[in-house]
Amino acid sequence: MDSARIYQNCQDRLLDLAADLDQDQLATVVPACPDWTVQQVYAHLAGLGADVVRGDVTPPVSDEVTARQVADRAHLNIGSVADQWREEAPALLELLRTSKRRRYSLLALDLWHHENDLRGALGLAAQTEDADQLADFPLGGLAKAWPTEGPALRVVATDTGQKWDLGEGGVLTLSGTAYELARAVTGRRSVRQITAMDWTGGDPAGVAPFLPTLPAPEADLTV
Repeated sequence: MDSARIYQNCQDRLLDLAADLDQDQLATVVPACPDWTVQQVYAHLAGLGADVVRGDVTPPVSDEVTARQVADRAHLNIGSVADQWREEAPALLELLRTSKRRRYSLLALDLWHHENDLRGALGLAAQTEDADQLADFPLGGLAKAWPTEGPALRVVATDTGQKWDLGEGGVLTLSGTAYELARAVTGRRSVRQITAMDWTGGDPAGVAPFLPTLPAPEADLTV
């Protein structure tokens, strides 16, 4: 995954968006992050960047850490939060360009999904750029770690032609756009939504709960 480029493009778009948000929009609850408002998501993003650059945390991080990132910036306005995030960007991007550790790519994954979380909360259309890479990162990991005793399946991205085999010899197939697959396997689709996707070759009920690599939301998400 081209983590540095993906991160920079997402950050640039989100910083531009932040400059145009009013107080009502900043106070909007983000359904994909039900404890956070739009401004608090920005605070998390700024805090995560600062923590990683200082070496205080290494992805993935705990809920306690993300809560602290938000709390530490509760007194700041959105302009100050954006400035903090922008200041950390050069060092963070250099880390993403040079680190060989796969876990640092989680920063780009987290940011790409949070950009779409925010867009959904604000009634904006999805941002699908690089969906092929954001689908391949978790699905490639699932393919490598899929338990041999688990039900085998094939996942197909209908718009990019990508395919992932989870287990061997499966006839059960899940098809969807790279964007929908990326959202589904990264905790942005409910199990109900995953089960209702385009499946062929069998009943998905027994496998759908095991696809999300992050906890699936209880409520359906549309973006």
